[in-house]
Amino acid sequence: MEKASTFSTLITDLKTDVKELIATKLKLARLEIFEKSSAAGSFLIYGVVIVNLIFFALLFAFVALGFLFGKWIGNMAGGFALVALIYLALLILLIACRKPILGYLQNLFLKEVVKDDIYELD
Repeated sequence: MEKASTFSTLITDLKTDVKELIATKLKLARLEIFEKSSAAGSFLIYGVVIVNLIFFALLFAFVALGFLFGKWIGNMAGGFALVALIYLALLILLIACRKPILGYLQNLFLKEVVKDDIYELD
């Protein structure tokens, strides 16, 4: 009789341990997801701040360039038209190189998300 109660106790203990293990694994998975999403979010926010700073720096540089071109050719509207043509050329270049740029940005984002466990993707 003692062996039967010991066996049932072992089974009960095993069930309890398995439940605790599953609960702990779920908590760990949630924490890992939270960590990765917070890292990705902070990376995105940082990227947005950097892009905004670059945008405004380029905006003022191109305004200054418009005034400079306008002074050189004696026509402010013509100077700003030249700057608009430069913008158009940059836009065409970005559209033409869309796939490599998007691939690079995607890889950069993915490296940030999985930087700690790049080899543990299972």
